[in-house]
Amino acid sequence: MSRQPTVGRDTFAPYAPGSDAAHVEDGVTSRARREIDWRLLLLGVMTVSAVYVAWHLGRGWVAHDEGTLGQSAERLLQGELPHRDFDEIYSGGLTYLNAAAFRLLGTTLFSLRVVLFAVFLAWVPAVFYVASRLVRPVTAAAITLLCVVWSLPNYPAPLPSWYNLFLATFGVAALFRWLEDRRVRWLFAAGVAGGLSLTVKVIGLYYVAGVLLFLVHQEQEQSGRVPGTTERRASAYGLFTTASLVVFAAALVLLVRRQLYLAELIQFVLPGAILAALLIHGEWVRGALPSRARFVELGRLLVPFLSGVALPVAVFLVPFIRSGAVGALVNDVFLLSTKRFGTAAYRMLSPWSMLGLVPFAVMTWYARRVAGRLRWWHVAALAGALAAYLVAAGSVPVLYRIVWYGLRALLPVLVLLGGLALSRPRPADAASPLLRAQTMLLLSVSALFTLVQFPFSAPIYFCYVAPLVVLCTVALLRYAPPMARAVPALGVGFLTAFAVFRVNTSLLFGMGVLFVPYPPTASIGVPRAGLRIPDHEATMYHVAVTMLQQHARGGYTWASPDCPEIYFLSGLRNPTRSLFDFFDDPTGRTPRILAALTRHDVTAVVLNRFPQFSPHVADDLVTAIEERYPYGADVGKFQVRWR
Repeated sequence: MSRQPTVGRDTFAPYAPGSDAAHVEDGVTSRARREIDWRLLLLGVMTVSAVYVAWHLGRGWVAHDEGTLGQSAERLLQGELPHRDFDEIYSGGLTYLNAAAFRLLGTTLFSLRVVLFAVFLAWVPAVFYVASRLVRPVTAAAITLLCVVWSLPNYPAPLPSWYNLFLATFGVAALFRWLEDRRVRWLFAAGVAGGLSLTVKVIGLYYVAGVLLFLVHQEQEQSGRVPGTTERRASAYGLFTTASLVVFAAALVLLVRRQLYLAELIQFVLPGAILAALLIHGEWVRGALPSRARFVELGRLLVPFLSGVALPVAVFLVPFIRSGAVGALVNDVFLLSTKRFGTAAYRMLSPWSMLGLVPFAVMTWYARRVAGRLRWWHVAALAGALAAYLVAAGSVPVLYRIVWYGLRALLPVLVLLGGLALSRPRPADAASPLLRAQTMLLLSVSALFTLVQFPFSAPIYFCYVAPLVVLCTVALLRYAPPMARAVPALGVGFLTAFAVFRVNTSLLFGMGVLFVPYPPTASIGVPRAGLRIPDHEATMYHVAVTMLQQHARGGYTWASPDCPEIYFLSGLRNPTRSLFDFFDDPTGRTPRILAALTRHDVTAVVLNRFPQFSPHVADDLVTAIEERYPYGADVGKFQVRWR
C-alpha cells in the first residue's frame, strides 16, 4: 500500500523561531531542527527577488508617469516648491525623495527606479516576516515570492502607489510585532509608516483608516477579556463607536459617489462596511467595562499611533508653512485631485466577472474532499492540468481573464468570510491566540487599501494591493477545515508561474485582458532616460527630443497636452505650472499660454496629437501656435513646431 502524503493544515501552522510551538509532541526532536533555517530561507528569497526584479527594473514605461516624476523633482531642484509653484499631482513627499536621487545618482529616470528598488528590497523581509507569523518558514518563503511576482516586476516605474503599498506593509509588520510584545514603540512605528505614506500620496489615508478599524477591534477584544467585565452595555462608548462606524461606512459611499455602480460598491464599499458591521455587532452583544475605562484604553492605543502619523506630516509641512503655501498644498491634494474623477477614470470590472472565483472555489472543495486520501497521481494530474491551463492562457484570452477576474474579485469575498470567522470564537483561535488579531489587522488594512484602485481601476492597480490580498488569504486559510496541503501548494505555484510567464512578460496595456508578449526594446538614446522601451517608441522619442533640442533656444519649451516627459527628456523648462492640462483652469487659458511663451522667449514647442486624458489643444490656441511657429514636422504622435 502506497504511503499517502500528510494531510491537514500543517502547511498553514504558525511558526515562531524559538517558541514552544516549534517543538513536536514527543518532546525529543524539535521541529526547528527539521525546518530549514528561516535566515537561509530569507536570504534565498531576498536573492531571488533582487535578481528577478533587477532584471525587469530598466524595462518599459508609461511616458507621462515617468515625465511627471522626473519633471516634478527637477523643478524642486530648480528652487520651485510643489503646489505653490507648479501643480504637483501627488502630496509631494516623493518629489523630495526623487530630487535627492537625482543629486546622488544623476538626473536620469533610471535613478528614480534605483531608489524604488532599494525600498523594495526592504519590503521583501517585511512580507516574509508577516507571512512567517502565519505559516512555516518554507511556506512563508513561497508566499513572499508570490507577492513579489505580483507586484513590482509588472510595472517597475517609481510611482507613489508602490511606496504606499510598501509603507502599508511596513506598518502591518510593526503591528504584528506589537501584538507579540505590546511595546508602544511599535504602534508609533506603524503610525510613522502611515504618516510617510500620506506625504507620498493622499491614499495613505486608507492605510491609516484600516489601522484605526483594527485598533477599535483591539480595544473591544481587550475590554471583553478584562477580569470584572459584566454584561452591562457600555452605552456611551457603544453609541460613540457605533455612530463613528456608521459615519465611516457613509464616507465610503460618498467617496465613490462619482462612480456609484454596483461593481464599485462591491469592491470599495462592501469590505469596509462588513468590518464596520462586525465591530458594531461585537459592541452590542458582548459584556464590557464601563465607558470611561474603554475611552481611556482606546486613547492608549490611538495616541502613539496618531503621534507617529503626525510626525512625518509635520516635518513635511515645514517648508509650506514657512512660505505660506499650506493653502496651495491643501487645494492641490484634496480639491484639485478630484478633477481626475471625471478625466482619469477607469471602471471596475462588471460584477459578472466574479464568476472567475468558481475555479478557486472548485480547487478549495477538491482540497477538502481528498483530505486524508490524496495519492501521488492526484497531485500529478492536478499539476498537469494547471500546467496545461498556463500554456493555454497564453493564446486563449478567456482563460487568461478568468485568472484575473478571480483574483480581482477575491478581496470582498475574503472580507465576508473573515467577518463570519471573527464573529465568534473559533477552534483556530485557541490554537493560535494572536490569529484573531492578525487576521483582523490584515482584513482592515486590505479592505481600505483596495481603494487605491479607485477611480482608475485598471488591472495594474490591482497589483498595488495584490500582496495584501495574498496575506489575507493565508490568514483565513488558518480558519479553513482540514484540506490536502498539496492543493493550496499547487495553487501558489500556479499563480506564481502565471505572473512570471503571463503577466511580468506582457505589455501593460494588455494586462488583465489578454496576453501580449512584450515587444523588442531599445534605448531612447537620450542621456536622461536610462530605460529600455518598445523600439518604435524609442525611435519616436529620440527623433522628437533631438529635433526639439535643435530648435529650442533660451532653455524653455512648451509641450501639450499631457506630455511632461518631453520637458524632462529634453532638459528644457516648463513655462507654466501645469503638468497635465486637465488640471489647468480653462478660463483665459489661450492668452495665458501665449503670454508665457512670450515672457520666456520660447522658440520651439511640441503638440501631442493623441493625449490620453486631457482634451486636444483648443482651436484658437492651435491657430496662434501655427502662426507664431510656422515650421513643423510630425514625429509619431507629436508635432514639433519652431520659428
